[in-house]
Amino acid sequence: MNQKHCQLELPISLVNPNVMDREPFARWDIFSEEPPPFDVITLLQKSQFNPELIRTYAQRQRAQNLLVSELTRLLEPASEFTKLAVANIETRNLTQAVTESWKPIVASALNEWARQRMLTAALEPPQASAESKTEPSPVETTAEELEAFAAVQKLLGEQCPVAYEDSAAYFKIHLVERRTWVMARLQLGRRQPLVWFPLPLEKVTALSGGRATSTRDGWGIVAIDEVGQIPELAPVFREAYAHIKKQRASGDTPTE
Repeated sequence: MNQKHCQLELPISLVNPNVMDREPFARWDIFSEEPPPFDVITLLQKSQFNPELIRTYAQRQRAQNLLVSELTRLLEPASEFTKLAVANIETRNLTQAVTESWKPIVASALNEWARQRMLTAALEPPQASAESKTEPSPVETTAEELEAFAAVQKLLGEQCPVAYEDSAAYFKIHLVERRTWVMARLQLGRRQPLVWFPLPLEKVTALSGGRATSTRDGWGIVAIDEVGQIPELAPVFREAYAHIKKQRASGDTPTE
């Protein structure tokens, strides 16, 4: 069996009646690292099998694929937009060749801008209701936060002991000597979980493996999808611990 071409493909007749479409509405390479399409597999189970539901699903998938292709075409940087975007950067005459050379860079920059905008939006604190302003909610340490703390303890090892303090805004991880020597802040109970480090943005970006990063008030911030990704940030946690330890030794007072 050729593992490179072992794929599950599901065609259906949507474009022309009684004629199978050239493109399947679902495809899965069994030996790839992509997760199986469980939504499709569920529809194909004998106990769940319903031809109309499968057709409806296929129609929605086809419409979505067509829309993605159309949006990709519409969002491709046009020459006029590219010229406008680089007018204050490019010193050469904006000939067609120069403009074309800028197009992939502009497209990449737009993607990065959108990613940064999403991360900035995730940093904005949720609007508090009138009740929460007058009657603050009690702080409750979650199992997810404790799991994250245990992961940080494990990756730092016994030679770098840490403790934690929970608050309404952050779950703080600090050196055991003093609770104000905070080496990381965790915000896990939100749509986009965030990890804050008291390090410059460029250092956090370099150590975090290319994850989405931002900065606020001197803290470098990394976006994660789940607590299970905490060990992937081991270099950043170690650098943050060493940074706070060095500040403590020099007599500086790091911010909480």
